[in-house]
Amino acid sequence: MATELNDAQRQQLLQNLVIPPRPEILDRLQALRQDSASPLQELSELISSDPALSIAMLKAANSPVLGQGRKIQSIGQAVNLLGVINVINLASGLVLRSRLTQETPPVLEVFWDKAMQLTTVSGLLSERLAQVPDQCQSFALFHACGIAILLMRQPGYARTLQLMELADDDRILKVQQQLHGTDHAVVGYLVAKVWNMPENFARAVLLQYDPQALATGPDALLDHDARMMVAVTRAAQHAWRTSLPGDEDPGWPLRRSAVLAYLGLDQVEFEDWCDHLHQQMAGA
Repeated sequence: MATELNDAQRQQLLQNLVIPPRPEILDRLQALRQDSASPLQELSELISSDPALSIAMLKAANSPVLGQGRKIQSIGQAVNLLGVINVINLASGLVLRSRLTQETPPVLEVFWDKAMQLTTVSGLLSERLAQVPDQCQSFALFHACGIAILLMRQPGYARTLQLMELADDDRILKVQQQLHGTDHAVVGYLVAKVWNMPENFARAVLLQYDPQALATGPDALLDHDARMMVAVTRAAQHAWRTSLPGDEDPGWPLRRSAVLAYLGLDQVEFEDWCDHLHQQMAGA
């Protein structure tokens, strides 16, 4: 279970990690998100001004779930077909990927590909729910960004990642702490703080595995928006992790009741949605 960090602990951890500064293009993307007019041309021009981002955006937009068989050939076409918010979320995630991991060993490529798929599923689930914060899709990508940094900085972390994939949710952070003295929730929280992400967003990254993360009331660890980020991401993770025959999600039984209750979904309804998603992914 992640714990709150005081300033001294935060500074000590930052001394041992290299976290790049928040990129300017992320500020410009967030400004467009806040613009009620959401100018399509301005968004297209901003993304097109970064060749690497443009290439990555077209690759992501043509993924099976997002593209759905359509051939998206330009950034303008992607904005028109996917919508401004979806494109901003995708672009923000791709910026995160490029700035946090300049190195591209195979294990990092696999991690980021999985992260982008999870982000897409999170967006699809958010469309079915009421009163979902805009940042849910961004959180789905950002919540595990600490893994990318630890893969680059901690010897043997790739093996630890394999152990994490087999662990229940209440063991994921403990495994990392035992082997590396830190965990990806703590590192992700530090990235969120350095990048001036909203406080509730940063706290959701830190406390996402806490058994009381979705608890309400005067002593709640997180506010409603942060709880929704955690719940949507965990439900999307289950849907994505079980998309192929034989794939398992060991931690889901422990979290299922609390997550679905917070989202206002019953188990049958959610499993039906997962089945539909799996068919869509298989047929795309």
